[in-house]
Order: sequence, then C-alpha cells, then structure tokens
Amino acid sequence: MVCPPSIHLDANNYKDPFVFNPWRWNGQELHVGSKKFIAFGGGSRLCAGADFAKVQMAIFLHHLVTKYRWEVIKEGKILRKPGLTFGKGLRIQIFDNEGE
Repeated sequence: MVCPPSIHLDANNYKDPFVFNPWRWNGQELHVGSKKFIAFGGGSRLCAGADFAKVQMAIFLHHLVTKYRWEVIKEGKILRKPGLTFGKGLRIQIFDNEGE
C-alpha cells in the first residue's frame, strides 16, 4: 500500500519537503501514473471525484485567504503519522476582513 504523505515529504523528491510550498509541483509531469504526486490515488483506483474535489478546495481556500483572517489561540504539536495532524488540536479564531 502506498502512503502519499511519505512520498510528498520525501527529501529525495523535494527540496525542503516540510516547508509549505504549494508550487513545488509546477513544471512536473502530473498524471494518473505520476510517482511524485498521489493526492487522489492512481491507476485503476483513481478517485472519480478528484477534479471536483480540487475545484471545491480551490474555491474554499480562495475565500478563506481573501475574505478572512485568523489568529492562533492555542498551538498544537504537529504530528506526521502518515498524514498531518495536530496533537491536542490547533485552536484558531477566525475573523472576517470587514470586522469581527
């Protein structure tokens, strides 16, 4: 079984894999058989809603970043096992850009 985060966080594939860099896949060949980016499975088990999910996340992130701001209230410990989680959570307070 392939664990996508173990590939996405591999220093052999990416420079500074633990640094947030949403552009690290630019210029790379990303297709169903890609061995460097496996966000939605691959081969015959490719997620049928992969493109729809990408559009939804792009819309959500656009609105979150452009219309809201947030402050960390209580930090959590970052755990990578194999996905990214926050031990004891990560508490934030969200404000809209026009007020509170």
